[in-house]
Amino acid sequence: MGAVELRNTILSKLNTIEDSSILQGVLRYIEEYNSKDEIVAYTVQGEPLTKKEYIKKVKDADASIDAGRYTTLEDLEKEMRNW
Repeated sequence: MGAVELRNTILSKLNTIEDSSILQGVLRYIEEYNSKDEIVAYTVQGEPLTKKEYIKKVKDADASIDAGRYTTLEDLEKEMRNW
């Protein structure tokens, strides 16, 4: 069943429903679906990130670097020798 046919079937069935609480539930579901942001990336722990969350993490990382909170390659190599 294609998307158009499926949509028409759903609309046909919705038109037969008289219970407003069911219709409100369907509307809430559709509104929630439409308001969800698309996942554009994942953290190294596997947590999904929306575009907004991803941009915030990048800006936070840039701010950390600007504040000097980073490890140089030289320091990392020294630390690795002690593992």
